[in-house]
Amino acid sequence: MQNVNKGQRRTISGVLVAAGLLILSKLKWVLALLKFSKLGGTLISMIISLGAYAVFYGWRFAAVLVYLLFIHEMGHLIAAKQKGIKTSPAIFIPFAGAVIGMKETPKDAATEAFLAYGGPLAGLLSTLPPLAIYAFTHDPFWALAVMLGAMINLFNLFPVSPLDGGRIVGVLSPHLWFLGLIGLAVYAFFFPSPIIILIIILGFFSWWQRVREDFTIKSLQLHIQAKRDILPRIAELKHDIFYPLHTDEEDGPMVNEAMKGYLKWPAEAERRELIEQLRAMKGWYFPFIQDKKKLEKREREARLEALDAWLEVLDRANEPRDIDTAIERVNREIEKLEAEIRKMNQYYNAPAKTRAVTFVAYILLAAVLGLMYIYAKDILDNYYWYNNPLS
Repeated sequence: MQNVNKGQRRTISGVLVAAGLLILSKLKWVLALLKFSKLGGTLISMIISLGAYAVFYGWRFAAVLVYLLFIHEMGHLIAAKQKGIKTSPAIFIPFAGAVIGMKETPKDAATEAFLAYGGPLAGLLSTLPPLAIYAFTHDPFWALAVMLGAMINLFNLFPVSPLDGGRIVGVLSPHLWFLGLIGLAVYAFFFPSPIIILIIILGFFSWWQRVREDFTIKSLQLHIQAKRDILPRIAELKHDIFYPLHTDEEDGPMVNEAMKGYLKWPAEAERRELIEQLRAMKGWYFPFIQDKKKLEKREREARLEALDAWLEVLDRANEPRDIDTAIERVNREIEKLEAEIRKMNQYYNAPAKTRAVTFVAYILLAAVLGLMYIYAKDILDNYYWYNNPLS
């Protein structure tokens, strides 16, 4: 009787810790540790985590917790393998979860949703062995394990990024993240928790970044245009600052230092003017309401950045091939910015069939996990009241 009661009291704190581990496992700083992880590192880190959890929850509960976290992460790993995405081996970090880092980013939201879905799906499967053990032994601890697994993965399906649920519904519409944030905020009001607050903060920034993508694209386009405008001026330096008929036997055409100074003077004046214009502008603008004014500032910042690049080429160019190298570098920067814009424009685009399948799969998984939780909780409640009729 006392064991069951203790197990039930531990469930809430254990679930919050376990859910927090899954959240923290999404943070990028943790991924830096993965470079040290090999197969042996997975086993060693698992043992260390098992010992750490056992101090607070006991060995049996700790073993179940590590098992549930491990199977969840293996689901992500298998999904990544199916999509041909290379991953790092799993590594356990006490009170920071188990993590598997991707060595490349998904090409689109549909792929990201597939990878995210693998974790909670494996989490559902991880509840089946404890369920089978309970069916044979009727030991309520295994019902507790089923309930714990269902709660961890249900919580992780909440439609807020960086939770798996947020990454899944992203293929439907990232705007669903806002609804998830509202729901989580309501939950946090009634059940305050530092972990919930952390998720809300991370989720808000993910949602805000998505909402502001149109503005980000316009800003990138301004930088692209400024770089394109500066390219002809860089190319002209090849003819302006080198003597065509006076050459050095080793270095080729000689530099016309006088022409460098002549060209630099008006460019420096142009640069000072841009700086003065930027200083006269406000440092902060209201999003959406003052986007036009903010883009005007971004346009001047882009021009100033491009002009600084031109002045750097002017100062450092000692032979014509330095100009060619600079042109190639600017062209690569333009291509990189264009690729970033294409990714933002196309990342969340998915066929209607993919969206429909994702939606149905998401709802079904959440429903089955919910039923598993209700079933296990009912077992524990009945057992508790049966053994404590007067409490």
